[in-house]
Amino acid sequence: MLLKGFIPKKDDVVKGENRPYDEREGEDDMKDGRQIVEKLKTLQSAAFVAVGWGLLAAWADLLGHSTGFAVPYSGLTTLGNMRVYWLAGLLLLSVFMALAPHWFERVQRSVAVFMPLAASFGTMVFAVSVQQQFFPIEMVAVIGIVVSGAGYAWFTCLLCTMLAETQRMVYAAGSIVAGLVLKTIFVQIFTMALSESLQVGLAILLPLAVALCAFFARKGTVTLVENDEWKPVSPGVSGYRYLVPQIAVAAIGVATVRVITPLGFFGDPLNLFAGMLSSTLGMVGVCAAMMALSYFTLAKRMETPLNKRFVPAFLVVIFAFFVTGFSGSLQGVVAAAAEVFVTATELLAHALFWTIVVTAIRLKDTSPFRVVGLATGFYDALSIAWVAFFFSLGVVNSAIILVVAFVLVLVLIWLIDRSEDVGPVVPPNMMVDRRADLAEGYGLSPRETEVFMMLAQGRSRSYISEDLVLSEGTIKTHISHIYTKLGVGNRQEMFDLLLQSADAEED
Repeated sequence: MLLKGFIPKKDDVVKGENRPYDEREGEDDMKDGRQIVEKLKTLQSAAFVAVGWGLLAAWADLLGHSTGFAVPYSGLTTLGNMRVYWLAGLLLLSVFMALAPHWFERVQRSVAVFMPLAASFGTMVFAVSVQQQFFPIEMVAVIGIVVSGAGYAWFTCLLCTMLAETQRMVYAAGSIVAGLVLKTIFVQIFTMALSESLQVGLAILLPLAVALCAFFARKGTVTLVENDEWKPVSPGVSGYRYLVPQIAVAAIGVATVRVITPLGFFGDPLNLFAGMLSSTLGMVGVCAAMMALSYFTLAKRMETPLNKRFVPAFLVVIFAFFVTGFSGSLQGVVAAAAEVFVTATELLAHALFWTIVVTAIRLKDTSPFRVVGLATGFYDALSIAWVAFFFSLGVVNSAIILVVAFVLVLVLIWLIDRSEDVGPVVPPNMMVDRRADLAEGYGLSPRETEVFMMLAQGRSRSYISEDLVLSEGTIKTHISHIYTKLGVGNRQEMFDLLLQSADAEED
C-alpha cells in the first residue's frame, strides 16, 4: 500500500502521461482485471461471513429452541430460565472485551483457536449435564451454557470486524442479511429433517463450522476499503455522536422485538403455520419479507448521512410493535400475514443492530473489541432484564412495549432534527469552476478528468461507475491516480486544493 502523502516526481508523472493514450488504456485494462479478481475475493470473504453468521445463529437457535435439548432444559427447571445463563455468558465476555480491548488484540490469534473449541465443549457439557452423575447437574449445566454464550459473543465480534475491515458498506449489510436468511433456512432444515440426537450432535459441531467459515473469510480478504461511503461525515464531526444513540435504541428494539415474535425467547417458529408445507411456506414468506425490508431500509440508504441513514428501518420496527398490539384481534390470513411481518421485522432488527455496530467499527475511532463489547453488553443486559422480570408482568408487557416504541420515536425525532453538516463535503460553486484548469495543470488524462469532474461535485464512487459505465474497480484506480497527481490523500484534501486554487484566482 502506498504511504499517505507520497507524491511521484514531476518528471515521472510527465513521462507517464506522454505515452500513447492506447498504451495507458491498456494498463488501465490490466489493472481493471486485477481489480475484478480482488473484488471476487472480497465478495468471497463476504459470502463466507454470511454462511458463518447463518450457522452461528442456527447454533444459538438449536441450543435454545430445538427439541434435541428439551431433556436438559426439563431437568433443570429449578434453575429458572436457562437462557438467562446463556445471556450472562454473552454479557461477561462483552464486558471483558469493552474493558480490556487491547489485551484481546494482543492474544486474538490464540483466542480465535480457543473460543470455537470452548463453545463446542460448552454445548456438549450442557447437553450431557443431566445424564452424568460425577458432578452436580446444575453446576455442569450452568458452566456449559455460560461458556457457550461467551463463544457466541466472540464469534459476533470476529465476524463484525471482518466485515468492517474488508467490505463496502452495502456488501457488509448484505452479508449480515444473507446470514440471517440462511439461519432461518438452516433452522428449518435442521429441526425438521434431523432426529433429536442428531440435532444435539450438530449443535456441538456448529461452532467449529463457524470457525472454519471465519478462516476462509479471512483467507479471502484482500484489501481494506478506504475512501467510500463508510465516512459520509465532515472532518470535525464525530460519527459516534449519531451512532451511539442509534446503537442504544437498536439494542432496545432488538431486545423488545424478540419478546413479541415466535423466533424470540420462547415458542416455536411461526405458531400459526402448522405442518411441514405450511411451515416451509411461512419461512419463505419471512425470508422474502425480510430481504425486501432490508433492501429498502438498509441497502438503498448507504449513502445517506449517518443521522438519517437508519431511520426507515427503525420506523419498520416501531410499526411492528403496533401490529403486535392488534394481533390478538386478527384472524385467518390477516393474522398469518401479521405474524410473518413481525417475525421478518425481528430479523430486520438484528440486521439493523449489527449493521450499525459494523459501521461504528469502520469509523475506527476505537478498538472493535470495545465497540462490540459495549454494544452487545448493553443488548445482553436488556435481554436479561426482559427474561428475568418482564415475562412475569403479564398484561404490563404491552405497556412496556409501547414505552419502548415511544423512546424510539423520540430518538428518531432527534436524529431527523439534526441539521449539522453530516453529509459528504461538496465544494462551493467557485471551486467547481476551477475543475478544468486544475485537471489540465496537473496533467490528468481525459478519463481521469471525467472522473475528477464528478468527484469535485461530491459524487460517490458507485454513482460515477454507473454514470461512466465503468467498473468500480476501474473508478477506484482512476481516483487513486488522480489523488497521486494532485498530491492529496483523500477527497477532503482534494476539495481543499480546489478551494486554495479558487482563492488564488480571486487574489
